[in-house]
Amino acid sequence: MAQLAQMPHVSVVFNSRIESVSQTSDSVSVQTRQEDGLHSVQADYLVGADGAWSAVRTQLGIAFEGYTYPERFLVVSTPFEFADHMPQLSYVNYCSDPQEWCVLLRVPTLWRVLFPTKEDETDDQVLTDASIQARLHRLLPQPQNYTLVHRTLYKVHQRVAQQFRAGRVFLAGDAAHINNPLGGMGMNGGVHDAMNLCEKLLGVLQHGAPESSLDLYEKQRRTIAIEYINASTARNKKEIEERDPVLRQKNHDELRALAADPASSLAYLRKTSMIDALERAKALT
Repeated sequence: MAQLAQMPHVSVVFNSRIESVSQTSDSVSVQTRQEDGLHSVQADYLVGADGAWSAVRTQLGIAFEGYTYPERFLVVSTPFEFADHMPQLSYVNYCSDPQEWCVLLRVPTLWRVLFPTKEDETDDQVLTDASIQARLHRLLPQPQNYTLVHRTLYKVHQRVAQQFRAGRVFLAGDAAHINNPLGGMGMNGGVHDAMNLCEKLLGVLQHGAPESSLDLYEKQRRTIAIEYINASTARNKKEIEERDPVLRQKNHDELRALAADPASSLAYLRKTSMIDALERAKALT
């Protein structure tokens, strides 16, 4: 069902079919198509947080620069309790393997397993029960087949919008930047976008800050998307799929050294938790 949240000054567009976006020097208008016909919304500002296929970004003609990985990612959900067979599992686990790496994620009632796929495998081949069972049994052999609750296959991109602001319209979250999921930085980066942009909009709308202060949103958040989010997730993927035994050993030795040194561990956690990214953005004025 199409939805459009409208507030007195800012409209947040999501899950709607956007027909057009237009703006003047003092307002922005959005026309959406819903079940009962066309609807128009007018506000001082528009925030397009409408995902990777952002209609707002498309209407503005903003390029989504970057690339698409040649392989696809397979995600499988199962109620099998991996923690009973693999001691010391966390809720998020990255399993580096030279043949086929994977990610194990704990959700409330299931384990979700993410695998890369081969370029020469068709979608139908990847999604068969036999193919999925083979991948799961390579991860952890079992006498019976795994119960499969859900399966999906998707392409992965590393892209950043050429602009995060066009006049009175802003892009945030996946509409502004997308990346591979290794590190959870896409979702967290989107939350940080929202925090940053809301603070600046409130400054203009409620506290008399100059309109020019909104320019900092793009400068701060686009820089982080490029320097931290995309760079870190691309590096994470390269390290987890590394096959060269010398480089794998080097990576493992570096991680062990980080874990053994409290100061290095703290610095690593600050970077991977994106605390450093928040401070870097704040320093951009």
